[in-house]
Amino acid sequence: MNEITYAFPKLEHVDPSVYIDTYNLILECSQAHSPRSFAVKLLDLMGKMCSYDEAMVFFLDVNGKISGKYTIHIQEKWLDEYLDYYLNQIEFPDEFRINQDVRENALNYSFSNIIDWSQVSDSEFLVNYIKARKLKYSWGFCFFDLNGAYRAVFSLDRTRNVPFSEIERNRLNLALPILNNMYRNFFYQGTDFSPNQSKSSWNKYNFTKRETEIVNLLCQGMSIQNISSALYIAKTTVYKHISHIYQKANVSTQQELLFKIMSLHKS
Repeated sequence: MNEITYAFPKLEHVDPSVYIDTYNLILECSQAHSPRSFAVKLLDLMGKMCSYDEAMVFFLDVNGKISGKYTIHIQEKWLDEYLDYYLNQIEFPDEFRINQDVRENALNYSFSNIIDWSQVSDSEFLVNYIKARKLKYSWGFCFFDLNGAYRAVFSLDRTRNVPFSEIERNRLNLALPILNNMYRNFFYQGTDFSPNQSKSSWNKYNFTKRETEIVNLLCQGMSIQNISSALYIAKTTVYKHISHIYQKANVSTQQELLFKIMSLHKS
């Protein structure tokens, strides 16, 4: 077994079986054909790789709004309470929010966290939600799109008082970077517009590289604020580029632009 070449970073004191388990997990997930089927398959497989008592994944759109969910063994009332009440509370702790304004390359921010709820300070959320659900441990992690915005937020929850083991942590920590890259690849295609698919159709407009990026994000439905964040440019700069785009495409509104661009994409 020592002669095996792994497609993962080699970690000290990790049993070779961990690499094999992780490889099989990634191989199974690679057969999914959409972000949702990928997430569903991953949670189903996690039942053996990193067992949980309850689990959920929230899907977010390009503007960070919740667009769907998938749950295992969680009563609907708890989701409703979290989404309809806690997310709207001003004093709700940021670390437990889904809709945080955080990007993938943010400094000092971890996108994979294990929470021991017995170590979290008392609050309304802890008492009336976490303890009411009888949660002991949760493992949360995120997957991102091409622009570094998170598009899927997972939580693996345990009601039994058994922490995640070292072998479970090693499996998932090895898998997560590769799974994230696989998930990101879904946004090269489908409803999330791809510049490569439309490049030849757009040549007549002579868009610059930056203008092409902005048109792509507009076609995805991304807001001006989020385009500014994704491209690390000021909102005023985004508006300036959009003005040039309008001139080149001979349109006067975003609706006209999207109609023209999407028509080219379909042709």
